[in-house]
Amino acid sequence: MIQGAQSVYRTLNILKMIIQRGESPTTLKEVSETMEITTSTAHRLLSVLTDCGFLSFDQKSKTYIIGSDSVIYSGLSMEHYVRTSYGALAGNVARMFGYTTSLFIREGDDCKCVGIYQGTNVIQLAACRPGERAPLGFGSPSMGMLAFLDDARISAILDRNTERLRDVLLVDRETFMEFVALSRKLGYGYAESFLVQGGLGVSYPLKFEGKIVGAMAVDALVGREWESKRDELVGYLKQNIV
Repeated sequence: MIQGAQSVYRTLNILKMIIQRGESPTTLKEVSETMEITTSTAHRLLSVLTDCGFLSFDQKSKTYIIGSDSVIYSGLSMEHYVRTSYGALAGNVARMFGYTTSLFIREGDDCKCVGIYQGTNVIQLAACRPGERAPLGFGSPSMGMLAFLDDARISAILDRNTERLRDVLLVDRETFMEFVALSRKLGYGYAESFLVQGGLGVSYPLKFEGKIVGAMAVDALVGREWESKRDELVGYLKQNIV
């Protein structure tokens, strides 16, 4: 060990530890015990890593996960970034509100499901399985990504995906664009009866360095239960997705 660099070694070893844990959140106590340092020292070093963007801290669970800068500097994929940054939140949404919650990334004119967190309600809806790709324009996850592009870009994407959407999408182009306008007004993606009659979904865009790279989607059925939970669920997403 280089003399006088003890704090540097400790900080880098903490970062290595959390990167190696992948999508598993880490607590202050776990860092303190694993690194054999006091909780005050661990907290100080974790705060430095968080301030620099190498770690992300979840206020509700009081845990740390890999931050966006660690993802880029270590060459990890955007898929990994979305799962590690938003997986814990998606799991919380599924448990708290009972609806299956999914994570998607954008890949060109497609969206790819990179994680599904099962809800607890008797009837569950989910647009895709993990690893599956679908054309943008397909279901509520697409709305969270498309609605916040300009109309010309949306039209170009839908034109390129016309054939792939023809047999699965239950709404026409005019209705789709009406939901785009509604989503912009709401501030999040909203789609209803796109794939299943009576099904609906809300989706929040996920950003990296100001660019939309994916979406978190919650699928449900139209009805009283949804109406009773909608405002709280949307508020929770708005508060926690940054």
